[in-house]
Amino acid sequence: MRLFIAEKPSLGRAIAEGLGNGKKYEGYITCGNDTVTWCFGHLLELANPDHYDPALKKWDAKALPIIPDEWKLLPRKGVAKQLNAIKKLLKKADVVVNAGDPDREGQLLVDEVLKHFNYSGDTQRIWLASLDEKSVATALSSLKNNKDYATLSQAALARSRADWLTGINATRAMTLLGRSKGMQGVLSLGRVQTPTLNLIVTRDRTIASFKPQKYAVVQAALNHEKGSFKAQLQPSEDMTGLDEEGRLIDTAKAEAITKEATNQTGTIVEATSQKKTIHPPLPHCLSSLQKAASAKFGMSAKEVLDIAQRLYEKKLTTYPRSDCRYLPEEQFDDATRILKALSSTPVFKAANPELKSKAWNTKKITAHHGIIPTGQTPANLPAEEAKLFELISTTYALQFHLPRTYEAKKIVSEIAGYLWSTTGQTTLETGWMKFDKQPEEQPLPAVEKDDAVSCVESKVELKQTKPPAKFTEGTLIMAMASIHRFIDDAEAKKTLKENEGIGTEATRAGIIETLKQRGYIKADKKNLVSTELGQNIIALTPEQLKDPITTALWESRLSAIAAGTEQFDTFMSDQVHLLPTLITPITESAGTGLQGHSCPECGKALRRLPSKKDKDKFFWACFEHDKPVFLPDVKRKPGTKQPKQQLPQAPCPEEGCDKMMRRFESKKHKGKFFWVCENKEHPLRSDDGGRPGMDFRR
Repeated sequence: MRLFIAEKPSLGRAIAEGLGNGKKYEGYITCGNDTVTWCFGHLLELANPDHYDPALKKWDAKALPIIPDEWKLLPRKGVAKQLNAIKKLLKKADVVVNAGDPDREGQLLVDEVLKHFNYSGDTQRIWLASLDEKSVATALSSLKNNKDYATLSQAALARSRADWLTGINATRAMTLLGRSKGMQGVLSLGRVQTPTLNLIVTRDRTIASFKPQKYAVVQAALNHEKGSFKAQLQPSEDMTGLDEEGRLIDTAKAEAITKEATNQTGTIVEATSQKKTIHPPLPHCLSSLQKAASAKFGMSAKEVLDIAQRLYEKKLTTYPRSDCRYLPEEQFDDATRILKALSSTPVFKAANPELKSKAWNTKKITAHHGIIPTGQTPANLPAEEAKLFELISTTYALQFHLPRTYEAKKIVSEIAGYLWSTTGQTTLETGWMKFDKQPEEQPLPAVEKDDAVSCVESKVELKQTKPPAKFTEGTLIMAMASIHRFIDDAEAKKTLKENEGIGTEATRAGIIETLKQRGYIKADKKNLVSTELGQNIIALTPEQLKDPITTALWESRLSAIAAGTEQFDTFMSDQVHLLPTLITPITESAGTGLQGHSCPECGKALRRLPSKKDKDKFFWACFEHDKPVFLPDVKRKPGTKQPKQQLPQAPCPEEGCDKMMRRFESKKHKGKFFWVCENKEHPLRSDDGGRPGMDFRR
């Protein structure tokens, strides 16, 4: 029997349809001599620290860093039944086919199940970039040896263990430090989430501290014998009144220039013309799709990923977690079929399947290719799925339209001793841009160098510098993918430009959701902004943990492991050696340790917590006892525990009662008192000069 183990049920069903003659059973489908079963994503997960040592259930700075001697995987909750089904099927299998998703995580999640059951038999690999009938048939006829993909599995395992080491240790250290400073709850840090949070916090701080700067733009209306055109002052480097960006901030100087130039004649010192081409935008990868859908539809990164996954499972589009925007030349012949199947809109009707855009380049294909339609005709799609499908398919159709070509002109004139610059363009071929927003044109007269020109009018337009825009989910995804743009170090910028950034196509949306769920960021209309908690986390985090260079270089090394150019053991050894460097700055930042303010009864760390009854009030607590210790908050420090006030007591006057009565003050009427007997069946009594008085019933 040949056993296919798919990443998820939907993938298993697609394979079973491709094999044919399927009979469904609980947890698997038989197809003649083949059987298809499936996982639910990762069925196994790395064990928690207390599984290695029960003492580690208690969070203690002295136990850090926690580094397992031998890593353990445990079944996730709720998967025992499916794991058992796979175990039984493995015993009958002659050949196993790893049918994980076509990426390193998909490779690992099946490989780790095989290792969990000590399966060492013949194993093959099926690589499915799309689930339509033709793609499945092609993939089934070209199975590979699973060993060829071992480095992918190693890269995913290295990512998983590195995340565990950083996340577990840094989170425990930061949480303990937070408690010492009166912060509550788990304060989570992560290899990717913390640099991502730092991007948002840094942007918010830049916006908050931004001071607008006014500057002047000097414009002129120029006449030439062959026509008039507009020009703008081009400040020279030695001009006074400029800021460090070369903007003219001296408005008096700007007004003086307008007066000097108006009604003056000058000369054209430069006149150039160049034919330029704008090619169609490349097919989408997941990041570009998330950015486009965020801008156009206001979709969150997670929504885009989820919808793209559904389109993939409905066999309408190719694999969504792609980091590549190019297409294999071998698939170019499919264009006629795909364009014909989706020919209901103008962009498809006008497409020419014989045109070959720059997107067709097999040499630039990674593990995946751009996200494109499969040629299956969609029917009755929900609104959000229809929007995303149109975005994906339209970008594909644009590959079969001519590029936009235009003539770009530049004129530089000299008038009154100043240079004035003019640019314009004239469309030669609209091409694919007939289906996009048309650029504004400024036709310019045919002028030549040394021609005479005159200034008939000049004026000053005052403008103001603007702060950088707040992140949206789309722009944050692109920032994570293009992290080199946020790095000042030239060498690091060069290295990171050649690599993936921080996170992967598959994980970036989840990172943003995690930051939201933990209260570190929040959505402000379409924007993402950091919360006070998120800002405090970054303020307490050592530079190396929040620096995107650290994480981006790790991602680069993970890619190298997948490519077989770096060793798994070398990477993991470096992670272990680096860990104390990451954790120590946190554990030492509390000065004398992480205890902060100690409990007067046991010496453990006290926690500063908000009062549920009184807004903006706090108290200190220790929960290391059967009865928690509570202390008042005095100027953000624990005060002295106040002894319980002893209530006045007196013997109960009820006949035959040997209990005591206690004197209480009325909550409704201040200054009035009443007496309560220890025997709750006895009536309340009024206060008579500090002694129990009349029964309230009389």
